[in-house]
Amino acid sequence: MFQRWPRRTAALLFLSSLILTLWLGLAPLPGFSQVSRSTAVPGQLVQSGVAAYQSGDYAMAIRHWQAALAAFPVGIALAEQATVQENLARAYQQIGQTPEALNYWEKATAAHRQLGNLAQVSHTLTEQAQVYTSLGQHRRAIALLCLPQGEAGSAMDCAANTALSLAQAAADPVGQAAALGSLGEAYRLRGDYEQALKVLQTGLALVQAHGLDQYQASMLSGLGNTYIRLAQASYRRAASSESLGIIEFAQTLQAQAQAQEAQALTYLQQGLEVARQRQDAGAEVRSHLSLLPLYQRQQRSAEADTSRQRLGQLIGQLPPSRETAYAAITLAKSYQPSRATLNCVPGVHQAEAQRWLEQAQAIAIRIDDDRAASFALGELGHLSQCRGDLPTALSFTQQALWAADQALVSTDSTYLWQWQLGRIYRAQGQQAQALAAYQEAIATLEVIRNDILIADQELQFDFRDTVAPIYRELIALQLEPEGAIALPKQATSVNLEAALTTADSLKLAELQSYFGSDCVIAPISQTRVDQVSASSATTVISSIILPERTALIARFPDGSQQLAWVDDSSLLQKTVVDFRIRLQRYRDPAFDSSSSQQLYAWLIQPFESALQASGTTTLVFVQDGVLRSVPMAALYDGQHYLIERYAVATTPSLTLTDFRPLREENLQALALGLSQSITTADGQSFIPLRNVPTEINTVLTQFPGSQALLNGEFSRERLGQTLAQRPFPLLHVATHGQFGGDPKDTFIVTGKGEKLTFGELERLIRGSSPNAEPLELISLTACETAVGDDRSTLGLAGVAIRAGARSAIASLWTIDDATTAQLVSGFYTGLIKPELNKAQALQAAQKAVIAAGGDGAHPAYWAPLIVVGNWL
Repeated sequence: MFQRWPRRTAALLFLSSLILTLWLGLAPLPGFSQVSRSTAVPGQLVQSGVAAYQSGDYAMAIRHWQAALAAFPVGIALAEQATVQENLARAYQQIGQTPEALNYWEKATAAHRQLGNLAQVSHTLTEQAQVYTSLGQHRRAIALLCLPQGEAGSAMDCAANTALSLAQAAADPVGQAAALGSLGEAYRLRGDYEQALKVLQTGLALVQAHGLDQYQASMLSGLGNTYIRLAQASYRRAASSESLGIIEFAQTLQAQAQAQEAQALTYLQQGLEVARQRQDAGAEVRSHLSLLPLYQRQQRSAEADTSRQRLGQLIGQLPPSRETAYAAITLAKSYQPSRATLNCVPGVHQAEAQRWLEQAQAIAIRIDDDRAASFALGELGHLSQCRGDLPTALSFTQQALWAADQALVSTDSTYLWQWQLGRIYRAQGQQAQALAAYQEAIATLEVIRNDILIADQELQFDFRDTVAPIYRELIALQLEPEGAIALPKQATSVNLEAALTTADSLKLAELQSYFGSDCVIAPISQTRVDQVSASSATTVISSIILPERTALIARFPDGSQQLAWVDDSSLLQKTVVDFRIRLQRYRDPAFDSSSSQQLYAWLIQPFESALQASGTTTLVFVQDGVLRSVPMAALYDGQHYLIERYAVATTPSLTLTDFRPLREENLQALALGLSQSITTADGQSFIPLRNVPTEINTVLTQFPGSQALLNGEFSRERLGQTLAQRPFPLLHVATHGQFGGDPKDTFIVTGKGEKLTFGELERLIRGSSPNAEPLELISLTACETAVGDDRSTLGLAGVAIRAGARSAIASLWTIDDATTAQLVSGFYTGLIKPELNKAQALQAAQKAVIAAGGDGAHPAYWAPLIVVGNWL
């Protein structure tokens, strides 16, 4: 069984999975019915353990099997001991004690290696990999299962001594099927859907060729669930595009999602039919649970009702276990109109949902599983809250928290119930208790943030629905007592500081969600921002988009703060979209500044008098959501652009900003450029950038001792070699590139047509000189944010972090390369002036282009170039 239970069983996260199990149930172990006198006692204990396991008494099974291991004479029956260790590992998995499970799998693996049983080594490695997958450690799982050879190696071209290679060497098709199924699952959960499909298709062909019918349903379900994830990602991008006004692209994505969903439906229904033919209740349950959300999305209520009825029958046939409890919880939640965490089951179905949640709770009690009990109780609390019975909701939620505390590894569920507690207190009007509960939820999240956002690709995509609301709801609570007032330096609002701290934590979590397992985001030890603001005449303006309205908090150079509100977040988003559309119409004879002026009135005008009084010269924006796509330099007050009055920069998070000023001595650059047309390996074509040689020469002239790699010389291999020879404080990249909605879609194009992701670029930079200082600056003058996906601005926001640089110059969209060359020349001229910081150097270049007049004065040409990160 290498199919997971649907991971939204209880608001997503680390529900224990039912991935591939090599043995479909525990039977009396081979040889124990006719054992010698020396092993008769452990044989009896083993059989007692099997009986306890099959009745759902996993704790008793563990006691019997541990006693059996202790009863074996030293050096006798190593193979039988290994089998007992395997059973102990499975029992510990059932009760969620994964460290113990891994310990016994490793012992069993070592025993089988000692016996020279390659097939059994393969099986136990696969089982170990499944445990790591359930912990979200997908790379480690893949390394145990296959470890593909070389960066471009086939997923099935595996290193020696991995599960798949050992099964192949032993000519063991069952072991190969097991390893392929688990490998496909690991790739899917890592978000590598293309590789997952390849592996699972290979596995399906294998089981069909060898008649391994017991694995066919699981392979089909794995393929179906992979296509579900592809469809969900396409639907989400379509919705994002539609909200940004890019209707044609949204329609294309919608059609793509429907095709992927149809493919998922085909595979899942085939898997269901195979499970029925084999009378495999477990596989049939998993197929129905995967099909239910598809039926709901397609409004196929008759099929959904049939699946629920059948699930009710099947769950009653399954032995009591954590997986059966989770299946009952999933069935209860399937009555919600959509899978979002906070949606309520309609009143007509609430009694049925409650029945299944109570059954899940009863199973959890029977098998002494606090973790499963926690999810059942928490969902009962949510159901009571939906009914308006807040006292009962409070009681169930508190019980869920207690059960989570009893479980050994339930921190990932603890924050869910703390959040739910906060919502209940807020509904009761108990603001202080609500605030405390939300703060506890955030504190719990901060401890596990990297783990869950690295591990869970599904959570990365669903972040805005399942994690971000906790931060935003807390911020709303923190800001509620505050009005749109200026606060004196000595009476800085505690609530504003708390809200800014929460907002910064949210931005770290968003970036971690975006980058996932490819990067760990951690705060940088830094100087206090108020000290930096005072010394550089900088005002920092942070935006926080809440469901109804948007908060703006300005921190001025003297440390005073001011809060202002944009009263309609929806209207703000529409205005931003309109602004971007108008701004990029660079062929219009004149710029239509109506949206720009409205945004200026909302975002800047409330602070104008304080900005003038404080002597501010630089504005740094810590933007939220759709505001990340706004080139603030182009905001217009009716007479002047913002850039004509202030230097402008943006940073994704103040705690991720290294505030050390530019090291001005010995500034040398590595300039990378592509001036020719190019087609990448995946068929994407890019036009020539004919002014790139001029741009590169400017860099070489401005910074003596610099080096250039142009066109064919600019390759992944040559770049790595050059960086290994000596460090460069500046990296100038004049080539096509993109900031996409997924880190894999965030790349630059080399002169060899390679797509070099920013993760790969960071590894080249850090790998060549691991002890060197970070890059001072990376300039990306021809990259753009991907059209139709607001997640792509997260890639832009984090570009300096991802490239291992203190700051970056990047572009929101592709601009005329002649204007780019002019801006680059002006920027680097200003950069070597000690009296200008990076933001002011770019300001001087942009003001020069505006003053020159002509086509280049249109903001479409100069506004998209922005400073990201350290602006000093």
